[in-house]
Amino acid sequence: MHKICLLSVIFLLFAKVQADDIFEKNIQLTRQKGTTYEILNHISDLSGYMFMYDSQDINSNRNVKIPAGQYSLKEAIILATGDQNINFKIFGNHILLYKNAEEINQPKTINSLSTPNTIITLEGIVKERDSGEPIANCTVGILETGMGTIANQDGKFLLKIPDSLKNTYIQFSHLGYKTQNVPAILLAENKVDVYLDTHFIPLETVVVRFTNPYKLLKNMLDAREINYYDEPHYLTTFYREGLIRKNDFTTLTEGVFQIFKSGYRSHQPDIVKMIKMRTINNQQENDFFMIKMQAGLNACLMLDIIKNLPDFLSFENENLYNYANTGMTMTNNRLAFVVSFEQKPGITWSLYKGKLYIDAENYTLLHANFQLHPDFIKQSAPLLVVKRSKNAEIIPQEVSYSVTYQNFNGKYFINHIRGDLKFNIRKKKIIDRSSTAYTWFEMVTCKIDTNNVKRIPIRESQATRNILSDTKFTYDHSFWDNFNFILPEEKLSDAILRINAKIEESRVVD
Repeated sequence: MHKICLLSVIFLLFAKVQADDIFEKNIQLTRQKGTTYEILNHISDLSGYMFMYDSQDINSNRNVKIPAGQYSLKEAIILATGDQNINFKIFGNHILLYKNAEEINQPKTINSLSTPNTIITLEGIVKERDSGEPIANCTVGILETGMGTIANQDGKFLLKIPDSLKNTYIQFSHLGYKTQNVPAILLAENKVDVYLDTHFIPLETVVVRFTNPYKLLKNMLDAREINYYDEPHYLTTFYREGLIRKNDFTTLTEGVFQIFKSGYRSHQPDIVKMIKMRTINNQQENDFFMIKMQAGLNACLMLDIIKNLPDFLSFENENLYNYANTGMTMTNNRLAFVVSFEQKPGITWSLYKGKLYIDAENYTLLHANFQLHPDFIKQSAPLLVVKRSKNAEIIPQEVSYSVTYQNFNGKYFINHIRGDLKFNIRKKKIIDRSSTAYTWFEMVTCKIDTNNVKRIPIRESQATRNILSDTKFTYDHSFWDNFNFILPEEKLSDAILRINAKIEESRVVD
């Protein structure tokens, strides 16, 4: 035991000496003038180290002037931040800047934060490095585990992991950005901003790899057997849906579900089991309306477009759409073709338009964005609205969807689904009595399990076509404290706070 402790001390001392050497490394700066954020980016380019910090602690917009000269990395960081007492923690090619009062000679480690079975919280904001703007819906996952979540519309993420995964890497990925793998040890209990670099594709690559879009779609469909998992498996998912009327929340419902997926070629339906749920419901019955198929749990199942091929992915309907190869991008460090599609001229009913992102090497469909064609969307009202008050006319204004797949152990699984639907509501026989309504839903895969998969019994299943907010439930505070869900956006915060006043005492739902 003493030998092990001694070896640990020697290792920590060696790591500290290495870190000290790095911070004493000299870099040559030209005369610099800009914000702290811009100067740190420049130092990052020169040193090869990526900086992470909480922008609430370090003022990124502070104006900085640095004379030309040679500086140690430590001196350059202090000049950029204007803080003589700034603390450093280094791991790999990442440097964490923090303002804790702890001694630098005895830095906090993840081991000091955890005991067996402890849940460790990783929290921060994903931003674009060039602009500093938040990146919405960034995938945040634990490498090689099938576990993760999604950043919200404001780029904020919260990931809770058991301390058994304390030495793993957290992967941040988004379409059009370079994937970044960050050691969990740097994120543990330190709220930080994570910056992603835009991934530019060289023009010569676009020219050389230009491919017929119809051939791309055929290759994608032919490769489904290789690319997607076709055996039964479980997905543990976090789902939420909301309805906003007159800029105020009418309903907000969140739930955790276990989904039995039967494989993309199977004709068996997917089966959903509710694990936990919470909701707010402020709507008046006479104002009620609900979206059919395109919103709700059933929509999320149907929007697995690899299993349920929509008309724009089926060559049986090739006379309905025009396709065009519109460039290349990067997602999860994979080069992808961008295929745009739109209904052909002369078709006067509402079909879809959008973009498909197809892996340039293995032809996996990685991502899809599509919407009902805005020129004909009003014709879709009978398909979207299934219940409303008798004196209301509901006119769809915008209906759009996003679908993303992720790689796990060499196969691809559904990762994130989101739908946004906007309507105009008019009171019949009443002049100038119209209002807008906005409903949205999203589901993220938090865990993938391919072992010991058994079909969920019907008696335990959740009816996906039912109105979820009407489902009876009990609130389990301890569960929600430790589960990976999507953080609410700023506009959702007030609604989330009202949940506790609406829910019952907790009990486990089996």
